[in-house]
Amino acid sequence: MRINDRDAINHTELARILGTALFAALRRGHLTPAQKRKIDRIVAQAEEREAARGA
Repeated sequence: MRINDRDAINHTELARILGTALFAALRRGHLTPAQKRKIDRIVAQAEEREAARGA
């Protein structure tokens, strides 16, 4: 289930993103390129899933 109508991200994906952000916060708020790619991949998968569901 999506969090709201604007975003395709569900609660599980939000938890994964927050976990990644937590580790970045432990590194003084700096996301590594791998962490950025991971977040982008999570968002892209959520958008693809919602687009497939809407079609």
